Amino acid sequence: MADNLISIYDPRTLAGVVRMNPPTHTFLKDTFFTNLRLSPTESVDIDLVKGNRKMAAFIHPLVGGEIVREIGYETKSYVPPLLNPETITTADSLMKRMPGESLYSGRTPADRAAEKLTQDYNKLNDMITRREEWMCAQVLTTGSVPVKGKGVDDVIDFGLTNKETLQNTKKWDGTAKNILGDLRRWKKTVQQNGFANVDVAILGSLAADALQSDDKIMKLLDNRRIEIGNLGFREMPNGVTWIGYLADPGLNLYMYNEVYLDDWTEPESPTTKPLIPDNMCLLLPRNANFMRAYGMCTYLDDNGLWVTADADRILRSYVKHGPDRRMLEAQSHPLMIPDKVDSWFAATVL
Repeated sequence: MADNLISIYDPRTLAGVVRMNPPTHTFLKDTFFTNLRLSPTESVDIDLVKGNRKMAAFIHPLVGGEIVREIGYETKSYVPPLLNPETITTADSLMKRMPGESLYSGRTPADRAAEKLTQDYNKLNDMITRREEWMCAQVLTTGSVPVKGKGVDDVIDFGLTNKETLQNTKKWDGTAKNILGDLRRWKKTVQQNGFANVDVAILGSLAADALQSDDKIMKLLDNRRIEIGNLGFREMPNGVTWIGYLADPGLNLYMYNEVYLDDWTEPESPTTKPLIPDNMCLLLPRNANFMRAYGMCTYLDDNGLWVTADADRILRSYVKHGPDRRMLEAQSHPLMIPDKVDSWFAATVL
């Protein structure tokens, strides 16, 4: 114990504080789910109108025009799930110096409380932001969002049909692989079914390795008479790496190595998993403009009145006694909605 004692007579210098907080990346949300909608109600309704490629008919001048039937629409209603992380600050935690604070700083517990309030709010906000990015990844890779937690067990399915799992030797590490053929075929499928032109491919780490080591692609890239594309590495903002461009089928290739802590499917021993599975390839249009919808936030204030806000999130604090403690909570009802279903493709290639 004597080794832990601090002498007040010896000069000391606090070099600083080292905070090891993982960055919060939002590439998927900021790039593809850019259509923000705040709802003053609990649910979010969308009217879906899907056209077709019917052409105008040839008509003899003496016959007259042909009546075109009205295209119907389908209304879908979604209830955004609740995110409600909270934390506690007690008097005991404010009596001791904070990380980076001088031993003789002269700061009061009130000073520390103000600083800790900001830190805790940022922590709760980052937790919600990570969950939003995870929801974006679930939508794009599976076409659905599993909502599992305390008292909830549901799946919000958007009905994605543009997805495929390559089998046997047709996998990207198999003897009958055809990576360029797959990319062209999937792009054509999205053009036909989703009326969109994909220009971005997001690859998991193993899928990227398979593409970059494909003999056929390497041979085409080495052809100096035709500009097929190029492969390389360039670090981009928001945790993204650009790894190349293929002129045919017209795709910029990216790797997104953001990860999350899976503590709900494996609560006993949570593991870190990639948002984009290592064996997947996603094809998307950069101008997807998918919807980022938020249901209303509601809480009971200190006066016993219900307060409602149509916001993407609210942050609030309140006091509880016995023992005295300040509660900090964040509340949000987010749901990432691909309102143009089948305008992208999700492939499991390995």
